[in-house]
Amino acid sequence: MKTGLGRRVRVRAATALTLTAALSVPLLLSGCEDHSPVAAPTSTLPAKDSSTASPAADPQPTIPAYKTDLDLSSEETEAVEGALVAFEGFLVSINGAYSGHYEKVEDFSKFSSGEALASISDEAESIKNQQATFEGEINPLSVEIFKISDSPDRRPSSNVTVHFCVDTSHWSLTQAGAKPTPNPDGLVMMEHEILFEDGSWTVDKQSLWERKC
Repeated sequence: MKTGLGRRVRVRAATALTLTAALSVPLLLSGCEDHSPVAAPTSTLPAKDSSTASPAADPQPTIPAYKTDLDLSSEETEAVEGALVAFEGFLVSINGAYSGHYEKVEDFSKFSSGEALASISDEAESIKNQQATFEGEINPLSVEIFKISDSPDRRPSSNVTVHFCVDTSHWSLTQAGAKPTPNPDGLVMMEHEILFEDGSWTVDKQSLWERKC
C-alpha cells in the first residue's frame, strides 16, 4: 500500500463526525449495516498559533497520513489533498460544535453538503437544545484513499472516497434521559464521499463501511 503524503506531510483532524453516534447512538451508525448511509484530507489546514490555541476551545486531534493502493497521477494527488482539507475542516467543526462551541456550526456549510450537512446540523441542534449530550472525541486511527471518480462532464477527480478507522469506544452521543452505554463494536471502518462542486470540496455522504478495521 502506498503512503500518500502529497505536498503536505500529515493531516490533523477532529473527527466527531456524525460518527459521533456511531453504534452507541441511533443518531449515527447505530443499527446500520455495512455500507449503510449515516449523516456526518492528506493536506492540512493552515497551522494555528500554539500560543493562542486552546485544546479545549479548539480540539484538533491528529489524523494519520493517508495511504492508498491507487496509482495517483499528479492531478489526482492534488484532488486528494483538496478533498482531505475539506474532510479535516468537516471533522474539526463537528468536534468543536458537539463539544459546546456552537459557533463552529457556521463552518458546517464550508466543509459539508447534502446528507452529511443535514445530519450534523440536526445533531448539533439536538446537543445545543439539550436533547442530547456528547462526550469524548473521535480520532481516526488510519486514513485510506479508496476511490477517485470522474464527474459526468469528465472533469478529473471530482469525487474522492475516503475510508478511515475509528474506535467507537472513545466517545458517546446520548439522547436526553437515556443512560450512556458502551459502543459494542469498538473499531469500525467509515466511508466518506467528498465531492468537488462549484469550485470547492465538501463531505457529502458518510456511511459505515465495515464493523471492523
